[in-house]
Amino acid sequence: MIGTGRTAMGILLFADLGPDDVVLVPAAAGGIGTLLVQYARNAGATVIGLAGGPAKTARVAANGADLALDHTDPAWPERAAAYRGKVTVVFDGVGGEVARASVALLAPGGKHLVFGWSADGIKGGGPYVVEGVTESVLGEKMLRRAGGPDPIRTLELRALAEASAGRLTPAVHRFPLAEAAAAHRALENRGTTGKVVLEP
Repeated sequence: MIGTGRTAMGILLFADLGPDDVVLVPAAAGGIGTLLVQYARNAGATVIGLAGGPAKTARVAANGADLALDHTDPAWPERAAAYRGKVTVVFDGVGGEVARASVALLAPGGKHLVFGWSADGIKGGGPYVVEGVTESVLGEKMLRRAGGPDPIRTLELRALAEASAGRLTPAVHRFPLAEAAAAHRALENRGTTGKVVLEP
């Protein structure tokens, strides 16, 4: 909850979520995605989570998403649109084709909050970057919004408070230390969910 939780809390500073929101979370089975899904549900928002394959979408559903969709299914955007119509917030750590399809689902005035681009870079201004809609929320911008003399620690304490209150539970994928090579292979093949922990 220190690193991933701090980042999730910083991202959430840019979205004042409530019951009228329909939130789309690509990579919803990942470490940050898991926390964003939980937080949005706790705020009363409708949550649509994307993940790759049935095992990960099952985890997203168990984590509280109202609708868990497999992003490898070409029909996922139509299914998302049919569920609740337009989306108000996209939490995007993926970029690429998933981001393009996600932005197309946004309602007028919706927000596309970018905190990563694992599938495709954003620095070149891909076609999913929409002026007045897309906002990169990493780095100094996040720290300025957190405020205080030590904004990093402020975000860490918020994340730890959410966890200790039982509102957020991090995703952890455990491997015995003797299976470190298998853990690395699983990471390379996107076979993990959340943060990998090697246990002695």
